[in-house]
Amino acid sequence: MEALNELCDLVAAHPDLLLADKLTWLSSRCAPPASPSSAPQRATRAHLHSLLALARLLPAGAGPPAAPLLAFLASRAFLSPAFWPQSFAPAPFLAKLLPLLAAAPASPALSSALSAALLAALDAADPASAPLARAFLSAAAAKPPQLLPADTAPVAQRLFLEFPGSDEAPPRAKGKGEDAAGQENGGIKEAVQKFEGEAIEALERKEVAFRLIVQMLGGEGGLEADKVAKVRNAAAWQVRSLTDFLKIRKRDWKEQGAQLRVRINTKLSCCQAAVVVLVRSVSVLDADSKASKDMLQQTLAWFIEATKSCILSSWRKLKICEELFCTLLNGISQITVSRGGQLLPVLLIPLKPLVVSTCSQADMTGCSPGALFEAVVKLSCEIIEFGWTKDRALVDTFIMRLAAYVRERNDYEEEDGKGKDTVPVMRLNVVRLLAELCVCLKRWEVVDMILPLFIEHLEEGDASSPSLLRLKLLDAISRVACLGFEKSYRESVVLMTRSYLDKVKAVGAAENNTLPSEATAERTETLPAGFLLVASNLTSTKLRSDYRHRLLSLCSDVGLAAESKSGRSGADLMGPLLPAVAEICSDFDPVSSVEPSLLKLFRNLWFYIVLFGLAPPIQNNQASTKPVSTPLNTGESCVALQAVAGPYMWNSQWSVAVQRIAQGSPPLVVSSVKWLEDELELNALHNPGSRRGNGDEKAAVGQRTALSAALGGRVEVAAMSTISGVKATYLLAVAFLEILRFSGSGGILSATLNKSNSSFGCVFEYLLTPNLTPAVTQCLTAVVHRAFETMLSWLVCFIL
Repeated sequence: MEALNELCDLVAAHPDLLLADKLTWLSSRCAPPASPSSAPQRATRAHLHSLLALARLLPAGAGPPAAPLLAFLASRAFLSPAFWPQSFAPAPFLAKLLPLLAAAPASPALSSALSAALLAALDAADPASAPLARAFLSAAAAKPPQLLPADTAPVAQRLFLEFPGSDEAPPRAKGKGEDAAGQENGGIKEAVQKFEGEAIEALERKEVAFRLIVQMLGGEGGLEADKVAKVRNAAAWQVRSLTDFLKIRKRDWKEQGAQLRVRINTKLSCCQAAVVVLVRSVSVLDADSKASKDMLQQTLAWFIEATKSCILSSWRKLKICEELFCTLLNGISQITVSRGGQLLPVLLIPLKPLVVSTCSQADMTGCSPGALFEAVVKLSCEIIEFGWTKDRALVDTFIMRLAAYVRERNDYEEEDGKGKDTVPVMRLNVVRLLAELCVCLKRWEVVDMILPLFIEHLEEGDASSPSLLRLKLLDAISRVACLGFEKSYRESVVLMTRSYLDKVKAVGAAENNTLPSEATAERTETLPAGFLLVASNLTSTKLRSDYRHRLLSLCSDVGLAAESKSGRSGADLMGPLLPAVAEICSDFDPVSSVEPSLLKLFRNLWFYIVLFGLAPPIQNNQASTKPVSTPLNTGESCVALQAVAGPYMWNSQWSVAVQRIAQGSPPLVVSSVKWLEDELELNALHNPGSRRGNGDEKAAVGQRTALSAALGGRVEVAAMSTISGVKATYLLAVAFLEILRFSGSGGILSATLNKSNSSFGCVFEYLLTPNLTPAVTQCLTAVVHRAFETMLSWLVCFIL
């Protein structure tokens, strides 16, 4: 079959060269046409595959319908079980064939054949043919064929027989009072009896009729006005029945199991097709008549009522219910934007409670909000976008009324008898929805309406303390910051950085020994994810530069705050920030001219990366030619040496991030006049209370020992006696940065960022500084050698 498909694709691409003989060959493989009066000849699989292959040629316009295809439709053999090969499933075959026929250019022969086949399937009386007729009609309804006007009339006439008693329209929607109707046990029992009395087959045929008729509404050869009214009434009765149908709970049905599932799916599929008919039928009404405007408004009311029923139904998680809900919302959108938006004020009043009802469902608080939520977001965006220039004040009011639900103590706590225990779920989803609106609409005016409420609630509302609501709001403002509107970006990032630093300072405080789980999640998950999201999505060069400076400043502040804390808190507190720093430095040119203030922030970052052991180990055991002297076996020495030699103790993502940061970090030198090993500046990076502060000789020896190991033993620890502890840490940071820079790409910088793409320009920069002490010069020279060795190792691995 695949070979046939490839052949047909080739024929379709070159019809002039290959069409005639290939069509003849394919046609010869198809079953010969059987007379309608005689028993059909059983087809072979090869015959059926050839029919499907011929049909693949039609959408490309490669030629007129081949005789075997027309004969297949005209013979009605497809309605006979005796026609199909043994153990062959006709339904999948028909589901592939009929969409291809429907996509073919209209022609009298094909239109006539399809019309006759549809009528034959609709009138099939033999019980043995019923399943085949249903399969044919279902495939045709999924992609209705294009019938010419002469062939439309008889099919339409036959389809109307599926809608008895649809001469009258259903009653008008009555608002909230109707939602409560039938809730008593008697009403439920009557509703169950009524709906279980609907035959499944009758519902299936109604659905087919709806989907076929919708193609006949409007255009040349369309239905007469009375016929349009009849089908519209039939569709309206189906949509109006949804409220009573969906409020019946599973335990109220007499049918259960697979039988009930079939009924639910069939009924909702039929209603979905009815919605499409209603939307199409009102679009062909006289635009200026009062009756047309009334019908639009009434249809809109029916749809809104039906969507509420879907939201509140216990079947809302079923795929068909989600699809019905989406179809209803799409219909609401189409009706609202028609006729110049006359119904916009009518819609926005009930749209807010519809959105809130959707957000009130507890099963939409996970990672994936679900189809219902996404459909409501899509509708809200469409309506806001449409109404932006039509009635801006009305749209603003709609947005602000939704945003008000973020605040605590609102009227919704008492609506519909809901208790306060449901309020957090609704508020969480409203926050999510508002963030989606900002992202989808991409309008700074919308952001400026919503973001201040988020920030106000985070700073002064009940979201100022650790909670799930606070996490959702922080996630929302990080998404808003990604949009790149300067004002909202700055407000969001300032709040995020301040929040992270506050959480860092709270770690280990005596009065905060038992932090809420949400506070830990904010520091370790929500804010780091938000920082990374912003770094990944900002596109403005100006804002990326600003964000780089802010993130590096935050790292400096976090490092200083964490430096005096005992245990592994330093790495735990700075590590979560590293992926975001790596991302925002990914487009930074390390050999470009860097402002001294930014360079100091890079120096501080690497100082703390080394101090907390966050960089991946760099020691190459084979490269060491001299024994490493460790005169003091202190705890500090062990920790520092482990950072050099491994094993790596932290999150592997942090290690990868440090490697990426090395590719985008400038050499840690301000200029040839002032080298950044100034004692006062380096000492300022230590918290005064730190055990590693200036004057702690044991800590200094530990850092010198680690530095000697990082340099492959080229410089003895004893030769570093004039180097202070902070200077040793700084030199260790230089060693880590430059060795990692060469280990990532063999010393090749990104050619897209700079003209000189060699990392040697970075590592030699340190040796250009005048007035270096002999010990420091020796260490920096050793860094150059280690970088060169790393490059050679990378090349060997690359070649092999």
